[in-house]
Amino acid sequence: MFREEAMWLAEVIYSLQPNSVFPMLNIGSSNYKFRKSEQPWIDELLFKPARQKGYSVIHVDMKPDIGVDLVGDLCDTFFLQELAELNIRSVLCSNLLEHVTNREEICKILSSIIPDNGYIFVTVPYQYPYHRDPIDTMFRPNVKELSNLFPSLKIVNGEIVAGGYLLESTNIAPKIYLLIMLMRILLPMYQPFKWFDSLRYTLWLFRDISVSCVLLEKVGE
Repeated sequence: MFREEAMWLAEVIYSLQPNSVFPMLNIGSSNYKFRKSEQPWIDELLFKPARQKGYSVIHVDMKPDIGVDLVGDLCDTFFLQELAELNIRSVLCSNLLEHVTNREEICKILSSIIPDNGYIFVTVPYQYPYHRDPIDTMFRPNVKELSNLFPSLKIVNGEIVAGGYLLESTNIAPKIYLLIMLMRILLPMYQPFKWFDSLRYTLWLFRDISVSCVLLEKVGE
């Protein structure tokens, strides 16, 4: 998640009435280290304010780890029943849909688990290199294409958010990050399969990156 993406999400989330947003499910949350150390702006901007105000955020992932509150598969009926008991009000789905092959199914499920007048916050890269986690389908939608995945929901807000150069998007100083990537390129025999991913990243270091962000609402009848 880019800093600018986290800023956009934080502004949107905390502009809404808390009782219409929390409890919130953070789908594909990754672990505490990722949110707190590797990309510290995620916790600082999105989740720390919620903790300080006593709002509930439930971190969900398919892999058990520190900082993952619930482990499960959205396509598992029993897991969905477990989620239904949490009385969630909204879902955050950030940088997940480009990593699944059944995104239409996932989006339909996400739409079904929020209540009337609940929200879904969705982000997907728009300009970004191939990144394996464990796959990347290269789904790079604009705002309209992203919102079209949720036909039963109303788009409230949407924007393509610029993130600057890829080189500047990590928590590592740009000069050090550049040095690390150049050193990696000079060692193709070390983990050669991953070397191609590093090459793709290196070719993007001085290119602009951006992300499509949408806020969707489930309007009650």
